[in-house]
Amino acid sequence: MSLHQRAIVQILLAISLLLNHYEVEAEQRLSKAKDLELEKQLKLLNKPAIKTIKGKYGELYDCVDFYKQPAFHHPLLKNHNFHPQMKPMLSMLQGDDISSNNNKPFNIELEGGGCPVGTVPIRRITKDDLIRRRLTKQMRGGDDSPDGNGIVSDGTKPLGGGYKFASVQIPYSPRNKIAGAGAIISLHNPQNLSGHQHSGGRIKVQNGIDSIQVGWTVNPPVYGDTHTRLYTYFTAGKLACYNTRCPGFIQINTAIPLDGQLPGSSYGGPVFDVPMYIARDMSNGNWWFYFGITAVGFWPAKIFTNLKGFATSAEYGGVVYSPPGIPEPPMGSGYFPVGDLKKDAHCKKCTFLTDKNQTKSLDNILVKLYANSQNLYRVTDYPNSGVVTGNLVSYGGPGEH
Repeated sequence: MSLHQRAIVQILLAISLLLNHYEVEAEQRLSKAKDLELEKQLKLLNKPAIKTIKGKYGELYDCVDFYKQPAFHHPLLKNHNFHPQMKPMLSMLQGDDISSNNNKPFNIELEGGGCPVGTVPIRRITKDDLIRRRLTKQMRGGDDSPDGNGIVSDGTKPLGGGYKFASVQIPYSPRNKIAGAGAIISLHNPQNLSGHQHSGGRIKVQNGIDSIQVGWTVNPPVYGDTHTRLYTYFTAGKLACYNTRCPGFIQINTAIPLDGQLPGSSYGGPVFDVPMYIARDMSNGNWWFYFGITAVGFWPAKIFTNLKGFATSAEYGGVVYSPPGIPEPPMGSGYFPVGDLKKDAHCKKCTFLTDKNQTKSLDNILVKLYANSQNLYRVTDYPNSGVVTGNLVSYGGPGEH
């Protein structure tokens, strides 16, 4: 190699090293800027706590002043008359309509009786939560099942996107006036979920672009773990949100947190189950969430467009999500239904609430079975199945694992 060529090589090497140095500096500055942005978001999201309670899995719940909870950041809730002592004006919660007869009792309440009066438990958001949220911002919360009229709840994208369902539906009809839906839901912990998958069981009401769902979920993309948790999810137009992670749901109960840990049933027993109910307050249109016989909180009517009125469809069953190219995860117990309550994921005593504030069994209305991947997941409806189980929906499947 000539001296001239050697000099050129040395110059190019020096330029390369210099560029690498500047790239590293730029990445460090960008990383620092992102870190500062995350810290800024955390300060906005996490409100000053009067008390902090540690959950079973190490997560922290801050007891936040009722009036400073995330819901009141919603622009439509700036001027409100809500207060911590609010109770729904509902009459459907009577006797056996939602009694559980649990196979095995459990307690979801926070230690020490929960938060002080005038405060509500809000799960503290961490930096890792925000990072996962950015990575999965294109994912929705399993809200994309059709409402019976082929409409998905975000009003825009077609069915698909990795979601699979196995559920019994009260299909869409413009004549439907559904004021609530409920069932005794068995709880499960499907295994072998990857970081971008989730699996759960739910009850859902919907009217076009607006929907509300409640149930249990195993959701690593949201929680960063594979524990079974209580969850709620709503869509209001383009707004879609889990639990209290964006403005919408107003927490009332001081001891039962959304995101709370739940036990998972074992195949063959023991079985854990709990009544869950979504119900519209006829006096003001607010939609309440009941866990057992306890009112946890509500979604105000004013944040919705279509659900200012009644729902036009309802759904009971399971949902899973997996990104394209990743094997589908298990649903429910991880097995197809076999007609055995100790083995099947199920919803017992499936009911809906009429516009007359009357609780009716699914036996009293036309329903349809919906499973969009029947080789992986199945659903069965057992109408008139007895006093203990009422209308019974069983669902589940192994997925591709």
